[in-house]
Amino acid sequence: MRITSTVPALSFKANGQDINFDALEQSKKPKKEKKYVDPLANWPIRGLGYTNDIGIAINELAPATARLFWVPALMYFGADIYDKYKNKGDKYKPNAQRAFNQAVFQACASILFPAIFGHIGMSAFSQLDKYKGQKLSTNAKEQTLRFIKGHSALNDVLAEGRDKDETIEEFTKNFNKYVTSKQKRYKRQNFLVKIYDKLLCNCKRGAIANSNEERIKNFAKTQFVNLLDTCKDTEAAQKILDKKIFKLKAWKSAGAFTAIILTAQAIDKFVETIIINKFVKPQIAKISSTSLKISDFGNRNKASNSETVEEVLRNFSQ
Repeated sequence: MRITSTVPALSFKANGQDINFDALEQSKKPKKEKKYVDPLANWPIRGLGYTNDIGIAINELAPATARLFWVPALMYFGADIYDKYKNKGDKYKPNAQRAFNQAVFQACASILFPAIFGHIGMSAFSQLDKYKGQKLSTNAKEQTLRFIKGHSALNDVLAEGRDKDETIEEFTKNFNKYVTSKQKRYKRQNFLVKIYDKLLCNCKRGAIANSNEERIKNFAKTQFVNLLDTCKDTEAAQKILDKKIFKLKAWKSAGAFTAIILTAQAIDKFVETIIINKFVKPQIAKISSTSLKISDFGNRNKASNSETVEEVLRNFSQ
């Protein structure tokens, strides 16, 4: 039985416009997919990946504290590598190659290159000191103050009854021997060691040897005489020298921070575009293709062996 309605369909209008409710058409419209955002790339979690940079920069000031700053960074690197192994974006898809790529990226972009440029920044700021004040590098000043600190404590230069002129003369002789020994040791170093010393070792080996001899000796004598005039005992002298040394270390740490901040983005791009895309991925592709060829060769050998057995059985039956 066919039922036909004689009642016209209702028409809904709003402001003179027909409104059609078509659920089917609405369901056909593609839903906008949310862009995946890596949770490990968002702050404040992302900040854990930079704590080792802080450790590199403050290593001169507080070595023990600097080592602690590496703990959250290494935990972050491990979590990031595992996440890239397990997931492809927001989809579960384990892949060892993806994890290896991320491990290489973190090793280069977060550990190796920041450490290199951090030490280069320290060396650069140390050398900048040559263009101001006493015209000596930061490391040369620091090593001189350390010598004064050790000499003062060992010889008790602030003890009562000591003659000032004799104390100064004794210090001058010892410091002159110290400078001469530094110069001789540095001359024996080869070319590569000297480059490493200037770029990555903050010029510690050659700080005294490369300084103007007259300036470094005048600086040492001035600092030592000032110590005799202003301090009453060895303990007070040690505190004053420690403060001066701390300021010099802080200046070098500022150099490390500056270098790491200025090179951070460039390092990430270099590692991603050059090291990962042009070296790591092509090498992995070659290894993968080689393993496939070897497995194919094995399968072919198995097939040929089976064919040979079949032929022998067929001939025997005949």
